[in-house]
Amino acid sequence: MARRKAARAVGPSDESLRIARTITYYQTCLDAAVPHETARELWAHDMNRPFAAGVHVSAAMARALELRARQEAAQP
Repeated sequence: MARRKAARAVGPSDESLRIARTITYYQTCLDAAVPHETARELWAHDMNRPFAAGVHVSAAMARALELRARQEAAQP
């Protein structure tokens, strides 16, 4: 039990971040009118790494997606 609390204090695990990034991707592409090219670029993104800017993904969008994924992963 103490290990879990200590691990949670450090931050979300890599696996929970990967899952949260995938959830964030689906929510973004389903909830908003995201252009097809942007959705394809996000889909091609490696969910084990933070969202990053690209040809069709702006830096602001990448930061917002990563922040949303981290918030999702931090929830108990």
